[in-house]
Amino acid sequence: MNYPQISGMSHSDQLTRRNVLAAGAAGLAGGLAGCTGTFGGGDGGGGGSVDSFKYWNIHNGDDFRGPINEIVASYEESSGTTVEARYIDNDAISEQISSAVASDTLPTVGLLAIQTIQRLGADGSLSAESASQVIENVGSDDFREGPLKFMSDGEGGYYGIPADAWVQGIWYRKSAFEEEGLEPPVTWDAILEAAETFHDPDNDMYGIGFGTKATAYARQCFTQFAQSNDARVLDADANVVFDSQEMIEALTFLSDLGEFVPGAVSFEDTRNLYGNEQEHMFMYSSYLLPDLLSDEGEEMVQNTGLAPATEKKRRSTYGQVLGHTIFAKSDARRQVGGDFVEHVMSDEQYVKWCHTNPGGTMPVLQSTSESDAYLDNEILSAWSDTIDQISSALGNMDRFDFVDGTLLPEFGTISSNSLVAEAVNRVVVKDHAPDTVAKEQAEKMRNALS
Repeated sequence: MNYPQISGMSHSDQLTRRNVLAAGAAGLAGGLAGCTGTFGGGDGGGGGSVDSFKYWNIHNGDDFRGPINEIVASYEESSGTTVEARYIDNDAISEQISSAVASDTLPTVGLLAIQTIQRLGADGSLSAESASQVIENVGSDDFREGPLKFMSDGEGGYYGIPADAWVQGIWYRKSAFEEEGLEPPVTWDAILEAAETFHDPDNDMYGIGFGTKATAYARQCFTQFAQSNDARVLDADANVVFDSQEMIEALTFLSDLGEFVPGAVSFEDTRNLYGNEQEHMFMYSSYLLPDLLSDEGEEMVQNTGLAPATEKKRRSTYGQVLGHTIFAKSDARRQVGGDFVEHVMSDEQYVKWCHTNPGGTMPVLQSTSESDAYLDNEILSAWSDTIDQISSALGNMDRFDFVDGTLLPEFGTISSNSLVAEAVNRVVVKDHAPDTVAKEQAEKMRNALS
């Protein structure tokens, strides 16, 4: 299975008045103001009863569609309302939304990534009032703090309702660490010591696996190293600060750690090296749970531990959150959209949702993550010692595009140009000096944003 690389829209892809006008939808531009679903909604913006509505979902895979269709069917049966479900790849969702704006055919409810949610919310395209009410009805205290903060509208409400999440960590072979008397790879010092201890390239053994090709995987791996040292790409005002002392220190650490990786590697490389026992620790998302069990068996699973966060100045974990949003304009459609999301988040249905890909669709409700119904699963049972660690890591989630609780769309331009991943590749693979890389990449970022 591919490592999830859910990258945000570039700065130029934002749903703004300028983009809508350029698409020939000048008549819709005035409808972009407000924060309570100011679009017609595509399903019909008028009042009255609702017989059917559209639902878009970026969980577009065989593992997801079957169970989610069952949840949709159960809602249809209980409500008498038809749901027109459509599954769309995340890399196509920006274009589909822009097209729907131009044709006034937006869905009532959508499952989207947090970057998309924040951009649509900031543009006034979502009903924050409806999302906030759903969260209150489900129980705001039951939501994990990390996923919930990424949905914030900055004014005490929420643009979307968290649906599921995955986190990244360092997975390690417990027996190898025990034999060498090593601490779990959590702190910078412990990670570096373990990598140096295990590295033996003459015998095809490497100290650690993480992304070093100039790809999204490299950026994702580097995020939690940098953020654990309070190193940011942008400050709260979207000024480039990639050349800060904190970032130079993080790149220096990465350069030191890079001595123990086998050159330019991808997520497939690191995963295969671990399975072949050619490395004893590697960075990967919690999507690993079903993959390692099916590919390598329960014995390796039982011998695999997780360091769910990296520590330097503070704890940090990289991850992704998906959430439901409510687009519709009319009171009736906002109500039916909210009812549908509450149905998805209800006990039996939400367990089914989180079982679509255990590890990849981690529950954002604490009560669900602790419930017998959720834990009664072959994959989760095999990883029983690890599930609590993954759930707790949801509270330490960090991303370069969120600063002080606010999405910085400018990071989309930096990400789409692979400027952070390029920095990783330069210090690790090309052996460029960290301070030089920090300054030169910072200048590239400023030029890209100018």
